[in-house]
Amino acid sequence: MNKYRNAIFLTSLLVMSISAKADGERWYDAIQASQGQGIFQQQCAGCHGSNAEAKPGWQTASGEAAAPPLNGSAHSWHHSLKQLRKTIQMGSIQLGGVMPGFGKKLSDSEIDNAIAFFQSKWPDKTYSDWASRFKVAGKASKSTDVTALLKRRLGNNDIAPATETGIEGVYQTQFGDKFAYLIDGGRYVFIGDLIDLKLAKNMTEISRREVVKDVISQAPVSESIVYPAIGKEHTVLNVFTDTSCGYCQKLHAEVGFLQEAGISVRYFPFPRGGKRGPGYKDLRSVWCAENKLQAMDIAKGISSGELPDGNCAEASIVDKGHILGRKIGITGTPALFSSNGTKFNGYVPYKELIPMLLGEL
Repeated sequence: MNKYRNAIFLTSLLVMSISAKADGERWYDAIQASQGQGIFQQQCAGCHGSNAEAKPGWQTASGEAAAPPLNGSAHSWHHSLKQLRKTIQMGSIQLGGVMPGFGKKLSDSEIDNAIAFFQSKWPDKTYSDWASRFKVAGKASKSTDVTALLKRRLGNNDIAPATETGIEGVYQTQFGDKFAYLIDGGRYVFIGDLIDLKLAKNMTEISRREVVKDVISQAPVSESIVYPAIGKEHTVLNVFTDTSCGYCQKLHAEVGFLQEAGISVRYFPFPRGGKRGPGYKDLRSVWCAENKLQAMDIAKGISSGELPDGNCAEASIVDKGHILGRKIGITGTPALFSSNGTKFNGYVPYKELIPMLLGEL
C-alpha cells in the first residue's frame, strides 16, 4: 500500500464515464467516484483488484490474497455506509484479519470517495437493494443553475453543465475550447488554468486532455488517413493538417522516421480557412482518392502526380474534420496530439518529437 497524497482533481464532463449512474440517484456524484479511483488504485487495488474485482481464487486464499471483491459481487453491499467507513478507518487486524486501518492516512472525504468508486461498480439492482436496506437517500446536483448567469452574459447556450471541482463552492464548465470556473453560485467567473501548487500540476490541462481524447475517439478511423507504424505500434500521433501549410509539408516529409520508431500517424483534415481556405480543394481531392496515402504524398509535395476530382461523398469528411478541430480549439496547422491528449504546438522536428511521444508511454 502506498501513501496517498491528497490532490485537487478537476475533471470535465468526461468524468461521467466512470459511472453513468453516479449522479442524482446515488448518494455520491461522478466527481467523487473519479477522485476515489485514484485513492483506490493506490491504497486498495493491490489486495482488492484494480476494478474492485478481487484476485482469482480469493475464496480459498489466505492473507491479502483473500481480500473479497468490492464490486457488489460479494458481501460488501451487506454493510451500511457507516460500517464501510469504519472498516476502512479501523481495518480488520483487531478482528483477526490482515487489512490495516487507513484512518490516519485518509481523510473522511477521501474514504467516502474510495467507497464511491467501488460502489460505482455495483449493478443498479445491487445498489438499489443496498440503498433500500439502509435507507440511503440520493444526492441532488448542486450545480443545476450555476451556469445561468454565464449563459445570459455570453449569449451562448453551448456551455457545458458545471461540475464540482473538489474545491468547495468552485465549479468547472467549458465553452468552446475554454475552461471556466464559477464561484459564489455562478455570480463570478474566471477563465484560465487552475494549478495545484502542492502537486505542481495543471489540473485544467488534465481536463483538457480528456476532452481531446474524447473528441478524437468519436471520429471513425475510416475517416482519417493513417500512416501505420512499421513493426510494432507503440503509440499514435494525431495530426490535424492542411495541404497548403508549409510546416505541415515539412512534418509530412518526416513521417517515415515516425513510422520506423513505431509511431502511427493519423491525419485529420483541417482547412485553416474553412471552405475558403487555400487547402480546402486539395484536401477534398485527397479524401476522394482511391489511394489516399499516395494522394496525400502528392498534395504535400513529396510525390508527383495528379489529384483526383474532389467531388465525392467522402469529401464531406473535410468539413467534418474542420468542425472536429474547432471543438478542441485548433486555429492553425499542423496541430499535433499524442494518444493521451497532449497537444504539441505547431511543427516539432522528428528528432524531438519521437522521444516526446515515446516518453509518455
